[in-house]
This record gives sequence, structure tokens and C-alpha cells, in this order.
Amino acid sequence: MTGKHRIIIETERIKYDFTIKRNITVILGNSATGKTTLVDLLNLYVNRGDGSGISLQSDAPCVVYSGSWDRWRDILGSVQSSIVFIDEDYPFIFSQDFAELVKESDNYYVLITRRPLHNLPYSTQEIYGIKTSGKFLFPEKVYQEFYPIYPVESDNDKGEEYVLLLEDTGAGLEFFQKSLKNVECYSAGGNSRISSKLAQMDLNKRIIVIADGAAFGAYIESLLSIASINNNVGLYLPESFEWMILKSGIIKSVEIEKILANPEDYIESSVYFSWERFFTELLENVTKDDTKLNYHKDKIAGAYLNEHNKKAILNVLPDKIKDYLCLE
Repeated sequence: MTGKHRIIIETERIKYDFTIKRNITVILGNSATGKTTLVDLLNLYVNRGDGSGISLQSDAPCVVYSGSWDRWRDILGSVQSSIVFIDEDYPFIFSQDFAELVKESDNYYVLITRRPLHNLPYSTQEIYGIKTSGKFLFPEKVYQEFYPIYPVESDNDKGEEYVLLLEDTGAGLEFFQKSLKNVECYSAGGNSRISSKLAQMDLNKRIIVIADGAAFGAYIESLLSIASINNNVGLYLPESFEWMILKSGIIKSVEIEKILANPEDYIESSVYFSWERFFTELLENVTKDDTKLNYHKDKIAGAYLNEHNKKAILNVLPDKIKDYLCLE
């Protein structure tokens, strides 16, 4: 399953309007925020159709899981090319078995929960809360791509010492270490270790965390809690380091530009568990016949470190980070 899918659910007194574009979407929120009502309306429509008094518009079938707690594998395994909604009342969504099912599935999943789903690689860009405006309810993004360092920069921030904490252990880490020779760069050894690594660091220094936003959804809350306490921590969450290289334009390709503009049209949910894997494979494929730019995730090729290419990749960073690091 690929592409964007707009869903409109409406009754005489309430309306939801939202678009799903990845294999995993998470809706957060406390009780009475409208998230469970969304599932209830969908379930009522699925069972009663137009006789429910509910209008549903969707270009893909919508399915609400309402089966038993122990037969979910069989039930969900029979669903194909659909948008599947599951409420947090079903604890199996937190299991590794469920993650394996999602990995092999061509469905899109909308999961309603107040707890992180550590077994699933979901994007920080696909975590939503329900916003209400009159009878109109719609999911609103909870997190952004870049979270600024506080307090807001002043003239005194120029030239201060910054440290980069990276998720990457291979090519990404090596690139930043060799490109920013006057900046300390550390690896957390994976997205699940960033918060614990950060807690061990000297928080009197200004620390910028760079991690793959495409699979960081389960860890963003714990990281933000540290950042909220320590004003010296800032976050940048691009899709992945490979996405930054593709975005830099050093590989000239009209097809890459089209893919980056609408990646959801090219990323098949049954093939790619997360978008990070897609961008890695894409970069490997488009450079496999280029002896200089041939990309390997474990080690950066020297051509990426020449002055032109290095500047192009670093230029993908948000202006605020470039300003902090005194990059031209």
C-alpha cells in the first residue's frame, strides 16, 4: 500500500478530517480528547453502514479491530490493503509479534495509545493529537522536525561550544566527525540509547541531538522530557542521514527530486518497515555504479567529504543549527 489517503468521518454533530500517508500513524491523547470517539464512529459505520447515520469518505477500506485479544493474528492477517484502526484497549499492539505482523503487512495502521510503542519504527512526523474546533475534529501533529535550543539565541550564543549527539554509528557519525573538526561528535549507538547517553553527558554544554525521525516516534517523549529540564539541549530529527544526502542535491536526478517531494507514493508499506530503510536503499541503488559516491552505511566514502559535497550536505541542516555551529 502506498500514497496518501484522506479520511472524512461525519455525523450531524461531529466531523473528523485527516490524511494518512505512512504504514504507522499514532494518535496520542488523554481521556475525553476525541480519539476513542473516532474509533467508535468508524466501528459503528463498519457494522451498520449508512443506517448508522455516519458518513465515511475514504479511497481505501477502513477497518476497526474489535475482535478478541487472543485471535488478533488470524483476524489481522486476513486484512489486506486497508487502513486498520486499533484502540489501546488491545495490549497486543505493544508486542514484538504485532510488530512482525505490521512489518509484513501491506496495510496502514492507525494506533491509538498513550504509551510509546517501542517495537514499532514510527515517525515523529506521524504522531498526532486531536484538535477540536466546534464540531470539527482533526489530528494535529504533536512534534516538529526541529526543536530549538532554549533560551532563544542571542548575540552571546555565537561561538559557544556545541556538542553533537548522533544516533548513527557508521557513515553518519564519520561524516559529522570529519566535517565538523572543531565540534565534539558522539554516537549514542542507536535511537533507543539516546536518552540514556544524553543523561550521562555534561549538560552544561550546548548539545544538539540528531536522530532519524523516520523511526524515532517511540523515544521522542523521553528525550523531550530531558530537553525540557535542560535548556541546553536541542533536537533535529530528519528522516535519516541518507535522506540528508539525497536532499543535498549532490546526486543529480529528477527522479530523486520527485521521490523526495512525495515519498509516500513510492514507499510500499509491505516492503519497508520504516522510511529510513527506503532512503538507505534508494541512496545505495543510485550510487552503486559510481566509484566515488558509492554509499555504504558502515563507512562514508571520501567523495562525500570534499568541500563541495560536504557543504551541500551540511546545508540541509536547519538554519538555526548552522548558525549555532557557525557554518557558512
